[in-house]
Amino acid sequence: CGGILSASSGNISSPNYPGLYPYNIECVWLIVVAEGSSVLLTFHDFELEYHAACSYDHIKIYNGVSDDEGNLLGTFCGVMSPPQFTSSWNVMSIIFHSDRHVTHRGFSVSYRKGELSLSLTG
Repeated sequence: CGGILSASSGNISSPNYPGLYPYNIECVWLIVVAEGSSVLLTFHDFELEYHAACSYDHIKIYNGVSDDEGNLLGTFCGVMSPPQFTSSWNVMSIIFHSDRHVTHRGFSVSYRKGELSLSLTG
């Protein structure tokens, strides 16, 4: 699971969705849209194992590449769907991790290319 997605829009879901996702997996998706654009991420369905610190099964969303923890937008688990995200440049990463115990339905998310909003500071 995972891969590099370079279309201007698309869908991502956990393996076997809407069936139970497998144990012990790590999926990494890198979304790359046209230079000068942003990535808009919208969750449609979300159900992962809940833990107060999301230590077991979780999804991590990065503004850019996932190698830089400074780009981490959030870590999510449970049934509360993450908010909509807009990247500040043309790259966004999603990492899905599951442990070896509980599995759930997983998630479904779509992305599309957006306009990069430039904030001018004076």
